[in-house]
Amino acid sequence: MGVIKRQTIKGSIYSYLSVFVGFLATGLIGPNILSTEQVGVVGILAVISAVYSQFSSLGFTKVTERLFPYFRDKEKNHNGFVFLTVLVGLIGFAISFLSFLILKPYIIQSNIEKSPLLVEYIWLLVPLIFFRMFFLLLDSYNKMLLDATTGIFLSDLLYRTGNFFLLAAFFLKWINFPQYVFGYVFVLCFPAIYLAVLLIYRKQFSLRPNWGFISPSLRKEMINLSLFGLIIGFSSIVLQNVDTLILNKYFNLSLTGIYTTSFYFGTIILIPSTALGKISSTIIADAWKDNDMATIDDIYYKSSINQLLAGLFIFILLIANLHNVFKVLPEDYSNGEWVIILIALSKLIVSSTGASVQIIGTSHKYKIQAYSMFVLVLLSVAFYIIFIPILGMTGAALGSLLSISSAALFRVFYLYRNMKLFPYRRTHLKCLGIGVLSLAAGFAIPVIDFFPLDLVVRSSLIGALFIGLSYWTGYSAELNRTIDHTLILLKLKRK
Repeated sequence: MGVIKRQTIKGSIYSYLSVFVGFLATGLIGPNILSTEQVGVVGILAVISAVYSQFSSLGFTKVTERLFPYFRDKEKNHNGFVFLTVLVGLIGFAISFLSFLILKPYIIQSNIEKSPLLVEYIWLLVPLIFFRMFFLLLDSYNKMLLDATTGIFLSDLLYRTGNFFLLAAFFLKWINFPQYVFGYVFVLCFPAIYLAVLLIYRKQFSLRPNWGFISPSLRKEMINLSLFGLIIGFSSIVLQNVDTLILNKYFNLSLTGIYTTSFYFGTIILIPSTALGKISSTIIADAWKDNDMATIDDIYYKSSINQLLAGLFIFILLIANLHNVFKVLPEDYSNGEWVIILIALSKLIVSSTGASVQIIGTSHKYKIQAYSMFVLVLLSVAFYIIFIPILGMTGAALGSLLSISSAALFRVFYLYRNMKLFPYRRTHLKCLGIGVLSLAAGFAIPVIDFFPLDLVVRSSLIGALFIGLSYWTGYSAELNRTIDHTLILLKLKRK
């Protein structure tokens, strides 16, 4: 757990910094200087390219997660693994580009009146798909080299910092909106370029193939993993983004822009789990190789309680400060309150399931994840088609809650039924109890008219109560060790 702990802490620092910068950019500056339609077109470009890039990877990230331990040999350039990665990426992009050319007339026709900005910038999807696809592949490979934090830095902190400076330049009238969009696309494409250069510098990027290493049985396993990885990856990205696409279909870019911004606030619950998920999959894959169930069970439990602890704390701070959130957003965003609440709740449920995705995805039962996610995609689309026309963006958030939480709880049930692994203990009930008490205390604090002071006072009191009670009950050994270490450094406690 030492490697996981160090990289999770480092990755979480990057993630929290990115949230702060992202709040300034996406939550504060963007909505106040861009129209809702302009916010919407940027969000749609990101969503469509995410879906296409996931498909373009052809599920090879799953091959990396499960089989790279068998290829690992630095002296032999990992037996040509990078060559296979690049080859698959080029084939996947060729297929995606062809399908894009076929679907482009339909996309233009369906958006020419209600979302003309999307039509204007549609060709920017080509470089976005190409570079975002290669980032997925290279980041998956890089994290198997026990470096999960570089990907987090590039995809979270660097991306949001770049967007922040672009918005600042637009606000100062140094650039116009088309230049902002081109800059935004470059910021999304840059991580793949940087990661490729970094791997070359580390001598971990060799395009020399080693076909002799791939036995018939290994080839068959790779094909199966790619197929099911494609279903899993594509289903996952669809589950994350189909609400935005359907919302744009039924309404327009303006409402989509409001939803995208409100959705962002809810997703900050998943910050701690991002770093943990990236590095834990590497350790879990090696544990499966050695049939080390004790390590897997330990990671499962600790990831669950610590992600619930961190996620619940953020959830409470967010919900208790919703009135402050809407004081920094324009009036057009005022009806996004339930979007934030429902999305945040769905992400909290996902956080509580710990490393369940990584355990199933790296096990010999990985196929069940593909089957279940495919069914959940169908269910989620059905939820969105039912709820969005009736409730608008609140319906989209409700559909997300139902589909995402169902997927998360199914994974917990499956691991318990088939592998006798279960993440929840009595400590989880203690955590939830402290969370309910802290949230009630947050609502009981009178509102201060000067919202920055209200934000600081409310958050500080909630933090003191939640963290203090969590430390006192001792249900998270990692939290207590971190606090004790901090107190020792501040010379407030002896070793």
